[in-house]
This record gives sequence, structure tokens and C-alpha cells, in this order.
Amino acid sequence: MVYLFTRRKEEVLVGINFFYLVAILFAFIGDMLLVIINDLLFLPGMIAYIVNLFFLCIFFLQLQKIQLRQLMKPILVVLTLALVGYFVYGFLGEKLKQFQLPVLIYMVFVAITAALAMNTTQHPQLHRTGWYFFIGILVFILSNTILVLNRFHFLYHNLYVAVMLTYGAAQYLLARGVALVSKNIQS
Repeated sequence: MVYLFTRRKEEVLVGINFFYLVAILFAFIGDMLLVIINDLLFLPGMIAYIVNLFFLCIFFLQLQKIQLRQLMKPILVVLTLALVGYFVYGFLGEKLKQFQLPVLIYMVFVAITAALAMNTTQHPQLHRTGWYFFIGILVFILSNTILVLNRFHFLYHNLYVAVMLTYGAAQYLLARGVALVSKNIQS
């Protein structure tokens, strides 16, 4: 978000829409809830991130509608993430305790968001921008994976540095994509 606010106003404002701003707001709320490591705030933090992902999905769909003839890449993304998710979820198993179902629902939203981010790479004018979105979502998934593995298995406080670095990189890539959308729309 800082990246967007440091750009010239005319470079960015066209690409920022209501759905992206709401997504960022809920990401911020999720951040604030997950900073405190306890079971009481974990579920509300996840819900905030699910809302974030929902609004990112709407934003990505505004950029590039789903077309049947271009479904192969998004489907491959979902299948790949389902496979990775299966192993991570299986590895954590009972350690998730009361969070098993919420984590599973969250994983579904993440996979759909990643598929829609991949779908933006198929837009004729926003191909490069779409890659910023897709790679940003993949880095976001890496950040979430480190977070959940550390939260429920490793319990190393130093791993939260990796969570924040990857999360920051993901947010930068998404914001850079939004800035490029503005640039492409103006062209």
C-alpha cells in the first residue's frame, strides 16, 4: 500500500477500485488480529483474510472475466494448490484442533484467488500485470504456509520474520500490479 501512495496520483488512482481498497482494509484487519499469537484472535484473523481474498477475487474478475477456452491454466493452479494443501493439511492434522474446518475453507479461498490471479495473465493488455498479481498471490501463499506451519507445528519465534518478509513482498507485488493496471488503462 505504501508503494501505491508514493506514486504520482495520476499514475495510480485509475487502477485502484473499491474492491481492491476493501481487500487491503481486511488484510490490515487480519494483520492486526494475527499479530497477537493466541487462539482467541486466530479465527477472526482468518475470517478477515477470507474477506480480503473474496474482494481480491472480485477485483481480479473485473480485470479479466473467466472464459471457458482459457480455463486450463487456472484449473492447473487449483489442482497444484490442492495437492500442496493436501500435504500441508495432512501434515498438520490434529494439531489444527478446532481450526481444521476454518483452515480448509481458507485454503479453498486461497486456491480460487490464485486461479483468478492466473486468469489475469491471459488479458491481452494486462498480461505482464497479471504476473505481478499471480506471483504476489503465490508469495502470499508461501507466507501463509510458513505462518500456519509455525503456529501449529514448529513454534519458532524467528520464523515470524520470514512470514513478515514474504507477506511484505506479496503485498508489494499486488500493489505494483495495481499501479501497472493504472498505467495500462491510461495508455
